[in-house]
Amino acid sequence: MENSIKIKCNAISYRKGFIEVIPEIHQGCINIETWEIHSEFDLDGIDLVDSQLPDSAFVANTEIEMGIPEAKQLVTVLLKAIEQIEAGDAFINV
Repeated sequence: MENSIKIKCNAISYRKGFIEVIPEIHQGCINIETWEIHSEFDLDGIDLVDSQLPDSAFVANTEIEMGIPEAKQLVTVLLKAIEQIEAGDAFINV
């Protein structure tokens, strides 16, 4: 879909993948889809749209629809988490 946004998540090698956000697949909702990629595959230089990844690279896929209130709540908690990390106040599990 043309107005989808795809984000590559490659910060932690064993928890990497892609997130795609698509508005209005269902009326009034935002579709969020994730793909988890196996840790042995390198995502540097890879784009999900024209991916050279084999099917075996994809470990899991989840798709969920969010209403506007839930999407706004997600944005709020993500911004709060960013603020905590930037301020050095986030809980770090070592």
